[in-house]
Amino acid sequence: MRNSTRASGALRFASALALAACSDASTSPTPPPVVAIVPPAACAGALSLTAGQVVTAMPGSSLCIGGVASAAEYALVPFNGDTSSVATFTVSAAGVAAPGASADVLASSGASSALSTTVATAANSFPPARAFEMTLRLSERAALTPRIPGARAWAQSRSTHATYDVIPGAVSVGQLLTLNANAKVPCGSPVYRVGRVAAVTNRAIVVADTGNPAAGFSDAEYASLGTTFDTLVDPLDRAAFGDPSDIDNNGRVVLFFTKTVNDLTPATSGSYVGGFFFARDLFPPQGTADACAGSNSGEMFYVMVPDPTRGGPFTKANVATEVTATLAHEYQHLINASRRLYVNNANVFEVSWLDEGLAHEAEELLFYRASGLAPHQNIDVASLRRSPAVLSAFNSYQSSNFGRYQEYLKHPSAYSPIAANDSLATRGASWSFLRYATDRLGATDGSTWYSLVNSTTNGLSNLQNVFGSNVISQLRDWGVSVIADEVPGVVGSYLQPSWNFPSIYAALSKGAAFPLATTSLASGSTTVSLVRGANAYLRFAVAAGGSASLQWSSAPSSVQFSLVRLN
Repeated sequence: MRNSTRASGALRFASALALAACSDASTSPTPPPVVAIVPPAACAGALSLTAGQVVTAMPGSSLCIGGVASAAEYALVPFNGDTSSVATFTVSAAGVAAPGASADVLASSGASSALSTTVATAANSFPPARAFEMTLRLSERAALTPRIPGARAWAQSRSTHATYDVIPGAVSVGQLLTLNANAKVPCGSPVYRVGRVAAVTNRAIVVADTGNPAAGFSDAEYASLGTTFDTLVDPLDRAAFGDPSDIDNNGRVVLFFTKTVNDLTPATSGSYVGGFFFARDLFPPQGTADACAGSNSGEMFYVMVPDPTRGGPFTKANVATEVTATLAHEYQHLINASRRLYVNNANVFEVSWLDEGLAHEAEELLFYRASGLAPHQNIDVASLRRSPAVLSAFNSYQSSNFGRYQEYLKHPSAYSPIAANDSLATRGASWSFLRYATDRLGATDGSTWYSLVNSTTNGLSNLQNVFGSNVISQLRDWGVSVIADEVPGVVGSYLQPSWNFPSIYAALSKGAAFPLATTSLASGSTTVSLVRGANAYLRFAVAAGGSASLQWSSAPSSVQFSLVRLN
């Protein structure tokens, strides 16, 4: 599903989205005692780094830094490699000074104040409805996973020319279909809506709910959306993720534009749901002991519609802008689930954080296709502003990924790419990590997305099969790259080759600093709490010719420490 400042994750960028930090733990661990240390007059064997140098997985429980002729700033980056537990510990420092910039941001680079064209606008932005998505996926997995063997047996035994009552093998414009639009209960309590076939294209059956508000899309506009699906979304997603199943034997995907999606957004809400995919529609509605009575028994997803009476995100202009990215996002979900069910014979659905990360990658792929740009180009704000078409592609298809990633940057220790929640921050981190890990494999995306979708495992096991057994180390290195990328002198695994984030965020926030939350160690000690797979960013300075001592003796063995010299 796309929940929005776009829907299943489709989020238009907003410069300040309120988001409460969350934890993977149900209870807060007791903080360890503060350990005071005294700096030596001169550290014996002090570590001396050049500007941009990175040291990872440092051994022991303490560190001595010195031997640099000029003043220097550093970041200590602890990473929790435990995939199930929160890690809490104290880092103590002596002989350090406050870093030169603000304690919670880094200076941005690469954007010129002379560039007046906006990159994206937050004028019509709304925070997303995350609770609906999480509830949907939990109910979906619980109700449908036990039904997978029965569904697979049904699909293998049925006639390839069978006609089904819900979505016929052949339809025509004007035909009425009765579809279950219940967005909360997988197999029971159907909420039937009558939909009129507004357009039939090579790859899409566009259905409009007959109860939709007036002054919405015309049949010609629905036909245009179907053509966009045919020529842009369908070939893009198929090439990246594989062909969907075709259990209704019509060779098409039903795009159901229905007010029931709008109804998921309360009238007083500042957020909205823009669309969703429900895996229940891939299961047989009858005929087996494991049937899902609420299934529409066909490849389909549900999309919001214009509603001039409500305004806000439901204006016709906003819905028209959101639709294409929503379709690409939901289509990944459909392809992923259908190939697990009927092509690759997996007995598990993908976990939420990876499934959503892949769906957000589908949005990024739309940006590359529409803009003519490509991965590994270190795209900065000047690249985005080189033509109206490129700028429009970013605003339409990629700015939402930047909005979600910003939510991660604001709370890095409370979220991670593999956090067990469906928050915007987790989605942003998952998207960023997938892009980073794929960039490490080569100059092009190759078969990476296809391999992740066409897997019989899920979650971390899926990542390990595609990216290697050292995926935890890659998560650590990605965490370092979050702060190290674009720092002069940084090389290799600590760079993010596709995007110049500081440059673009400076433009999005009209010159403000890169929005990464960091902590100054100048106060002497700080307690750090990291969810699974998370990082923290502890910054400090060392005077010219001076030395400093850091200690983390209370840190769990799962925590690895990296050090970056920032200047």
